[in-house]
Amino acid sequence: MGKRKTAKKVMKKEQQKVMSKFDCPFCNHMGSIKVTINKKAKFGQCKCAVCSVQYATTITALSEPIDVFCEWIDECEKANKDGSSAAAPAQQRPSRRRRDAGSDEEDDEEEEDDDED
Repeated sequence: MGKRKTAKKVMKKEQQKVMSKFDCPFCNHMGSIKVTINKKAKFGQCKCAVCSVQYATTITALSEPIDVFCEWIDECEKANKDGSSAAAPAQQRPSRRRRDAGSDEEDDEEEEDDDED
């Protein structure tokens, strides 16, 4: 006579929890951004508890807190890029000069090495 087969226990996979508190991009405090979502009003809001910076946007039924925060970060990057476009050519010119100056320094070092031999 054989043993009765027992049913294997079903192992449930733990679902990863989506974060709802994030680091503030302005004051750099950890966990100070709290994201609130109102799905009925289709409204998402990020707010820093330390520096009181806010961002609000419209959301969809599938939006999560991370989506609202990432959209805010994207808007910040876009604003920084648009604001620095006028200063970008001025920043590029010195970098070219530095490269030229750096190549002259390398030539000077090579000449010094030749003198030592």
